[in-house]
Amino acid sequence: MDKVFDFTTFQEKVFPEWVKQFKVGPGIGDYSFAPGGTIDSYGTADTLISMYIMDELGGLTEGQRDEWAATINQFQDPATCKYRKDYARAHFWEHTTAYCTCALHLIDRKPAHPMAWKDAIIKDENAMLAWTRQWRRGEWSLIWSGSHVWSGVPATLAMTGEGTPAFFDWYFAWFDKEADPETGFWRRGWRHRILAKKPHPHDMFGAFHMYYVYEFMGRKWPHPEKVVDWTLRFQQPHNGLWGPGMIYCRDLDGIYCLTRSSRNAGGYRQDDVRTAITRALATAEVQLNDKAFVFKHYPNSHKLTGALSAVAECQKFYPELVRTPRPWRQSIDKACYI
Repeated sequence: MDKVFDFTTFQEKVFPEWVKQFKVGPGIGDYSFAPGGTIDSYGTADTLISMYIMDELGGLTEGQRDEWAATINQFQDPATCKYRKDYARAHFWEHTTAYCTCALHLIDRKPAHPMAWKDAIIKDENAMLAWTRQWRRGEWSLIWSGSHVWSGVPATLAMTGEGTPAFFDWYFAWFDKEADPETGFWRRGWRHRILAKKPHPHDMFGAFHMYYVYEFMGRKWPHPEKVVDWTLRFQQPHNGLWGPGMIYCRDLDGIYCLTRSSRNAGGYRQDDVRTAITRALATAEVQLNDKAFVFKHYPNSHKLTGALSAVAECQKFYPELVRTPRPWRQSIDKACYI
C-alpha cells in the first residue's frame, strides 16, 4: 500500500499561527508581506491565494469579496493601470499586476481599471514581436525571472478578457516555434548560445510560467516528453525537490511540468513521474508539519504560496497520496498566474 502524506497538522495548527504574523488591520484583506509591516499588494494577494488553495476562505459573502477586492485594487495605479508593490522588489510590474489580477479572479472580481498598457503590446504583430525583444528587463538568458514578463501579460489579459484572438494566436504560434525541441524549454538567451549550452533547472522554472498560460487557454505546449525527461533529471536525489532547502515555487514548477506534460504526452513515463511525486511529498510533509521549520524558512507571505500549490498539484493528480482536512484546490486552474 502506498504511503499517504498527511498535511492535517500544517493546515489545522501551523498555518493559522503562521498567517497571524501578517495580519495588520481589521479588514478581511489586511495582510502584509512581512510581519509587522503595512498592508501590501503581495501580502494581501498571497494570503488570499494560499487560503483559496486550502479551501480556507469559507463562504465569503459578496460584501466580503468586494472588501477584499477593494484592498487589492487600492494598489492599482489609475494612470498606468499597473499594480504597485512595497515589497518583493525583484518582481517586474507584470508579475505584480498578474498576481493581483489572479487573486481577484479567485474571488470572482476584477481590477478597478482596464489594462490600458496592453495597447502598446497587442496593437499589431510588429508591436508583439518588439515586446519579446526586451533585453533590459525580460532577459531570455535569465529566463526564470524573465518568464514573469512573458507570462504576466497574456495571463492578465486572459483573466480580464482584454486579450484579442489575434494576440493569443500570435503568442502561441510564436512560442511554439521558439521552443527548444531538445528540452521543450525556451533557451533563447545569449548565455544559452555561448555559455550554458547544457540545460539548467532555471530553464524549466521559467518555462513553467508559459505552460500554465497554455493550459488556461486550452493549448498544449510542444515537446512534452522532453519536458518530462529533463524535469526528472533535474530532481535532486537527496530531498526529492528541485533545489536545496524548503519546498516553494521552484518545486511547484517541477511538479507541474511532470504532471501536466506527462498527461499531455499520453501518460509518458507515468511510473517515474509518480515516484518523483512521492519523493517530493515526503519532504513537503516533514517540512510543512514542522512549526519551527515553517516560521524559520517562510519569513514572508510569498514563498509559502508556491509550496501549497505544489502539494495541491500532487493531490489533484494523485489524491490517494495526499491527506488534508478538505481537498486542496489548484489555484492555477481557475486563475492564470502564481
